[in-house]
Amino acid sequence: METMVLSATDVSKCLTVKKTMELVEYVFSEWGKGNIVMPSKITLDMARSGCESWSNAMPAYIVPCNAAGIKWIGGYAKNIQKKLPYIMGVIILTDPETGQTLAFMDGAYITNMRTGASAAISAKYLAGEEVNTICIVGTGTQGKTCALCLNEIYPSTEIRIADISEDSRKNFVHEMSKQLDMTIINVSSVEEAVRGSDLVVLVTTATKPFIRQEWIKPGATVLAMGSFQQIEDAFACSADKIVVDSWAQACHRGELKQLVESGKLNDDDFYSELGDIVINRKTGRESVTERILMIPVGLGAHDICIAQHVYKVASEKKLGTVINL
Repeated sequence: METMVLSATDVSKCLTVKKTMELVEYVFSEWGKGNIVMPSKITLDMARSGCESWSNAMPAYIVPCNAAGIKWIGGYAKNIQKKLPYIMGVIILTDPETGQTLAFMDGAYITNMRTGASAAISAKYLAGEEVNTICIVGTGTQGKTCALCLNEIYPSTEIRIADISEDSRKNFVHEMSKQLDMTIINVSSVEEAVRGSDLVVLVTTATKPFIRQEWIKPGATVLAMGSFQQIEDAFACSADKIVVDSWAQACHRGELKQLVESGKLNDDDFYSELGDIVINRKTGRESVTERILMIPVGLGAHDICIAQHVYKVASEKKLGTVINL
């Protein structure tokens, strides 16, 4: 029984920004149509036992392309001290009919790319075309992939970057100025970066809210990526629309977790899943003054769909190592 093993380098040779965005939009569409089997992600929170880390198990089956598998991915707070990436994980791609393990591949590269693509596709359907200023708070790897993907939709747009680390901001400008058509502005103050921005993208590992609602202008779209609350409660409670990728996941983690658990928000307060907007079942932005909060916690189906594409391209290019399990 042959299994392909693919490193991060192998995976990177099989994936482009445009293809990642195409696959992410496709999955949102199929999720909206009900063609994806995907239970909510399960979290192993090791922080409760003194280990500053967590891991998510994210299985999915995409019916139209017959792709199945699971991603095991997590964040490891002390990795920076060991000169390792914060995000580490793997994706296992399986044959839906036989259970054969088709591929075992690096999961961090795909996670970072599809996170950026999720931001761009969310902006496409919720922010509209008139986006002149983008703010990205968090200049790590996922901040960079968000910029790369948003560059495909909003080239020549001003992008403000903010981060508590001055070195990280400087690294972002140095690296991304070679890859983006956008004008990059290094802003030391998060408030200054957020105020006046048409699109605000939050990709931090903050442990408590730090974005204030009065910083966010009328008509702004806020993308609160991932599993952490970064915005004070007042904004979620006053936003004109709350959109999520999966309500079953969003009500138990990230921006909305505490609000749902405390009873300040319930099912009636959430407007739509993005998949319903992608397939035109619901309308995205309806006015230039709406403040929209989008929470893409992350769909495991994105990872599995992209992993299938990587597996096919890697097979054609004869990349990776084939082993017998």
